[in-house]
Formats: sequence, structure tokens, C-alpha cells
Amino acid sequence: MNILNKNQEILLSIKRIGINGEGIGYYKRLAVFVPGAIPGEEAVVRISDVFEKYAIGQLLRFKKEPSPYRVTPPCPYYDKCGGCQMQHISYDEQLRIKKALVAEAFDRYYNKELNPKIFKDTIGMENPWRYRNKAKLPVRYDGKKLVTGLYAFDSNRLVYIDDCIVEKELVRETVAKICEHLTKSEIIAYEPRSKEGVLRHLVVRESKNEGEVQVTLILFKEDARTIKIAKELINLPHVASVYISINDDPDALENFGEKTTLLVGKPEITEKLGDYYFDLLPTAFFQLNVEQTQKLYEQVAKVAKLTGNENIVDGYCGVGTIALWLSGKAKEVRGIDVNAEAIKNAKENALKNKVGNASFYVGSVAALLQQFERDGFVPDLLVVDPPRTGMDAKLLNYLQNHPVQRIIYVSCNPSTLAKNCSHLQSKYQILSVQPLDMFPQTAAVESVVLLQRR
Repeated sequence: MNILNKNQEILLSIKRIGINGEGIGYYKRLAVFVPGAIPGEEAVVRISDVFEKYAIGQLLRFKKEPSPYRVTPPCPYYDKCGGCQMQHISYDEQLRIKKALVAEAFDRYYNKELNPKIFKDTIGMENPWRYRNKAKLPVRYDGKKLVTGLYAFDSNRLVYIDDCIVEKELVRETVAKICEHLTKSEIIAYEPRSKEGVLRHLVVRESKNEGEVQVTLILFKEDARTIKIAKELINLPHVASVYISINDDPDALENFGEKTTLLVGKPEITEKLGDYYFDLLPTAFFQLNVEQTQKLYEQVAKVAKLTGNENIVDGYCGVGTIALWLSGKAKEVRGIDVNAEAIKNAKENALKNKVGNASFYVGSVAALLQQFERDGFVPDLLVVDPPRTGMDAKLLNYLQNHPVQRIIYVSCNPSTLAKNCSHLQSKYQILSVQPLDMFPQTAAVESVVLLQRR
């Protein structure tokens, strides 16, 4: 029998923030998730959904004064759009919360007690707005006007957005001009319900280094008229290239299809991190916040404490950003990734930056580490920046029995980070955990963890 019922109103003390930015309180030991609530608040909550192990509630009002950290969200779409979760919290408090989220993950999933001093204060931004250099936006018609937007939290309902204040101004301006041009050209937007139409998404990426924009139109099907009009976008200010990608899977979660084709303009745009330049194709992974990415890599280099004599492996290396960043203070760096296109980009980026001590390989990290070891190359330092799912089981098992002395683990998911570190705890001790705010106004947090072999 449920201890709570739908539409029931309860008084709830908010204790902490969840990984998706919701306030969490407990009703007779049942966790209740309340979007928009802040720890320390006493709130009257209406229960909207009840499940076996938790419930979801709607914030109605406060019994006492709201949290002193509560602020008015500057975005008019904040209560409708699912893109940000923490605009109602002062930025200093957001940083404190993100440190707590990382520490709580280790408290929950790491099977040994850790010294709280290893958890450093979150590195934030001086101006936590207008930082995203790329937008991937669904397209719809609002009356006679082509518009873009974001999906409401935990739904397929599209919220039309005229301006997003965490996107770069140039990205937002370009999206607006594209929509205006395509509206005049009467481009047919894809309709998910009927599965009819052509244009599904716009992808716009800015290069701060060159002030250029790369545009990709994601189409449901190949359409000669749409392609002809897409080529005209090269005439818009700052647009350096226009691509199309066909994705005919109506249920696809990924925007890009199997093939992405250059229609007009230069194949790549170039971004700069520190002293290094990176050529980027539309499908290449690159951090969305260049300013914080540089701080992130500075932290990696700081904890690495390189002397110039180290052999380094950069696992899950992508286009080689971390590998190249460390190459200047290392003996040799080898990057590994399963994505062949990313490795091709990494090799090109090494040549572009005239880095002669970095090489890149396609394959799994565990398999290639074994091959390197057989060839006499044993890394002094392994850097990993895996996807949200964390390190794969083969790599975790390899590290249990092979002589990698230090690991720097860069993570965007505190839960899988803590679980992976727990898996390694018999062989490695954690020396430091540095949170970093890559995406202000959201619940996301990046971490740099240094592990030393026992």
C-alpha cells in the first residue's frame, strides 16, 4: 500500500539536491523529488506521481521564508524548458551544491570512507551565461513561422524559444537568421506524429577563434529543393560551411544520420584551446564551453605534475585535445578511441600543431594497453575521459593487474565515477577530487580525479 497518493498535499523539508537538479525531501523515508525546491526550504508540495521507491511532487508554496539562495531566473522559458535546472539558485550556491553532488556520489558508491579534504571547491565561471558554442535544436512550425526550441523536462513536448541565454550570441543570431530564411523559402519541417516533412533539426556550432559558424541541417529524407535552399545559407553572415545529414529513423535519439555531407564551404572550422588549434567536423565531439574546457585541462596538467620524461596514454581521446595539451611536457603520448573518424581528426590535429611525440590509435583502451605493454610501452600516466557510462569493464579489470602508476579520471557523471573508483580501490587510492562547472545553470558537474597505485 502506498504511503502517498496522487494529488495529496504534504509538508516537506528539502534536504539535498538530486543529480537532475530537483530538491529532495523524505516523507516517512520515501524520497520525494521536487523540481525547483532548494535544500533548507520547508515547502507545501502536491504529489504528482507515486512510484515504488520514490514520488514526484510540485512545489506549491513555502511554510517559512524561502531559501536565501533563491533568485529570480532571468530566462522567461525557465519553468517551461528542460535545458536548465538551477537558474533559481544563486551561482555561488550552485557551485557549492555541485561539490556536494560529487561528494554524495562517493559516499553512496565508494566502499571506503574518504577524507573530506580531498574534495576541492568547484571551479566556476566569472560570467556563467552565454557559454555554449553549439546548439542542436528540433525544428517545428509555429503558425506560418519556422521555429526552434527545446523539449520540456522529461517529455516530448517542444518549447519554442526565441533566445537561449546560455548559448553564444553568434549561435543564437545564426539560428534566428536560418529560421527566417527557411521560413521565406517555405521549407517543410518534419512532423514526428505524422512522420511527414523534411527538416528535423538544426545544428549550429561557433568557432570563437575565427568567428565562424558551421551549419548542419538534419533531414528526414533527401529532398532536392531543401538541399538547394540549404546551400543558400552560406550567404548568411559568419556561416563558413553548410552540411546535411539524413536520418530517416523516426525513433532515433541521435540527431546525425550515418552519413553527413558537405554542401558548400570549408570542411572544418577551427577552435583554439590554449596554444593548440583543432579542426572540427560537424560530428566531432568537442566541449561546448571553451573557457571552462581550458580550465579543465589546466587542472589535468596541474595534477599530472609532468617532468618531461613520462609516457602517457589518453584513453577515450576523441579528437586528441587532452593528449595534445599534455604533449609539450611529456616524453610520448598515445591516444586511443573506438571512433575512427575522431582518431583521423586527432592525427590531423597533431600535424596541424606540429606535435611530433603524439600518436593515435583506433580500438579499445584495454586491448591497446595490452598491446603497448607487449611492445615495451608502459604508461607512467593514464588519462581517461570516458562517456557518461564510465570506463568499460575490460579496462577496469586490466587496471587491477597491470602496472599503471597513476590515473587521471575526467568524468561528467559523479555516479559512474564513484563506482569505477570503488572498483579500483584495492589497487589505487584517491589523492584529489576537483569538481568543475562546465555547464552553469544546470545540474551537470565535471570532475578531475587523481588516483595513485598503492
